[in-house]
Parts: sequence; structure tokens; C-alpha cells
Amino acid sequence: MNLPVEDHATIASTTETESHAERAPRDPSPEELGRRIKMLRVSRGLTLKDLEARGGISATHVSEIERGKASPTVGALGRIAQALGMRPATLVEPRALPDVCVLRAEARHAQAVQWGLATLEPVTESMTCTMIGAQIVTLPIGREPSLVHRHEGEEWVTVMSGVAEIRVETESFVLREGDSVHFRAHRQHAYSNLASTPAVLMVAVLPRIAL
Repeated sequence: MNLPVEDHATIASTTETESHAERAPRDPSPEELGRRIKMLRVSRGLTLKDLEARGGISATHVSEIERGKASPTVGALGRIAQALGMRPATLVEPRALPDVCVLRAEARHAQAVQWGLATLEPVTESMTCTMIGAQIVTLPIGREPSLVHRHEGEEWVTVMSGVAEIRVETESFVLREGDSVHFRAHRQHAYSNLASTPAVLMVAVLPRIAL
């Protein structure tokens, strides 16, 4: 049976309202807040002990907050924000995160950043309850390390074009197009270009690094 036109409109309006309510920004859950704090800490190359030294809040308590097992007090949140070099309000601002995220090529190029000598372009953005992130990393010509860092979690690298050396502490791995390496990222690792053209890598990181 066909519904009257006004009933169609009512249903459409109700559905749109419900959909809008689902997308409305809400205060971050303890899990989301913890994820944000961990992303920001890792992206700055800071350990839990570094945060403790900078902000005067115990590394154990920060670890519990990052895992969503504890909610920080206003004072604790302020000390964490101070250690990260940002305003507390930035950590708790409500954001509506999608379940599916599409990042167009032009937006990816616009978000490119320099880290060391390397250029990083994100290919993932924040989604609901996600932890993994990925970037296209371009290493310029030159055999000196373009990027040297360490962080918690894991890192996976595959060479899209060119030749790259991935050094994990004292181990060296020469990768050519299509080759991959996967390692625990708490060990210092360095990326170098061994060829006469830029090397382009796809790098996946867990937890994601906030660029």
C-alpha cells in the first residue's frame, strides 16, 4: 500500500533527525580520550616516563587512562595536556567520528607534513574505536637517514617504488619494490634511500600517529 505524501515526509524527517542525533558530537568516552592521549604522546616521541617527568603524573596512571581503564580528574588532564604542550580543552573536545572514512587524494596531499627529511601523507583518518594509521612516506635522494624514531606498538613497511634501507637498531634490511618488513616499533628504526630516485613507502603504524 502506498503511503500518503505527508507520511513519506514525516518518515523522512524522523529518519533524518535520528541520523543527525547519531552523528551529533558527544563528549569522548574514556576509551576515546585514552586513545587520543596515546596518539598524541606517541606522535611526539614521548614515553610514559617522559610524560611523568614533564607533567608530574605517574606513568602507571597515564597508562590506565590511555587504556580507558581510568578517567582523569581535571587536574590530571591539565598535567597531561601540559606535558603534551597543548590546552586541556583540545583533548576533550567533542568530535563525531565516522565508522567509515574516505580520504581523497587531494585531501591527502594537503595534509602532507615533513618529519626529518621525509614527507608523510596520511592515508587514514580517525574513525570510531580505531587504532591503526597509515602514511605514504617519501624519502628524498641521499643515503643519510631521512627519518629516525621509536615509539610503542608495531610498524609495517612496504616499498611502493625505489630502494630503501630500514635499519632496526643494529639490523639492516634492504627493501626493493614490493618488499615488506614488520617489526616492534619500540626499537629505534631509521629509513634511508639507497637509490638515485626518491623512494616511496607505505607505512602502517599501531597505534596510529597523529600527524
